[in-house]
Amino acid sequence: MSIITLTTDYGIKDHFVAAVKGKIITQMPLVQIVDISHCIDFYNIANASYVLFGAYGNFPQGSVHMVLVEAEMFDQTSFLLTKFNGHYFLTANNGAITLLATADDETEIVNLDIPNSCNDTVSLYTHIAKQLFNGVDFNSLGSKISYNNCELLVELRPKVADDENSIRGSVIYIDHYGNAVVNISKELFERVRNGRKYVINAVRYRITKINEFYADFNTDSKTLREYEGDMLFIFNDLDFLQMSIYKSDYENVGNAKTLFGVSYRDTVIIEFTE
Repeated sequence: MSIITLTTDYGIKDHFVAAVKGKIITQMPLVQIVDISHCIDFYNIANASYVLFGAYGNFPQGSVHMVLVEAEMFDQTSFLLTKFNGHYFLTANNGAITLLATADDETEIVNLDIPNSCNDTVSLYTHIAKQLFNGVDFNSLGSKISYNNCELLVELRPKVADDENSIRGSVIYIDHYGNAVVNISKELFERVRNGRKYVINAVRYRITKINEFYADFNTDSKTLREYEGDMLFIFNDLDFLQMSIYKSDYENVGNAKTLFGVSYRDTVIIEFTE
């Protein structure tokens, strides 16, 4: 089965998503199209990269994932086809692959040749997907380049201090519940921590614990109800550090975004002590 996924900032009110699907189906009537999200924040490549990262691994290998965020044909210098973990990713060369893979991963990337018949991004992506499903050689679709020669998003990459006594990260995504996702992975945290104590500095707060689960509080002195509305940190289902509010809801308690004023790109610093 040939599968194409779509990640866009087109929204669901207008005709744009349907038009994209119509163009794809016209060229490949038997393809299955799956929506990952059309509610990415406008032009937010970091959002798109994070959402796609969370979803793509659940699809069969050989799937083609189209990212149509900051990907207008005449706004971008080039377009990429990346092969990683048995999946294909079609993106503008705008940093979208930064969170999907790292320089240490085994990736194959080509800077796409754009046929004269492709006058917009959807027609280019559809043409490339059709070639892949027809068994055309990956490397014949463009010029091979390395990961480090691609445009990469600095904001998606946390910075470890030279003395490894701190990690500086930033908020890269605010989810539907108002949770703030930070670009610090559990693997990086544990590796740099190396068993040491730590303090998380976020907004105006200093937190000394990462919860193992949402209700992971000291209930010897308080009931769980008394913790409602408290800030907590937890590693989410994708193993990224996440700032949350216990028992968060917009109307009664608020969430990390509304209650503490957390915003996209806000800095989060973890300091380690002996």
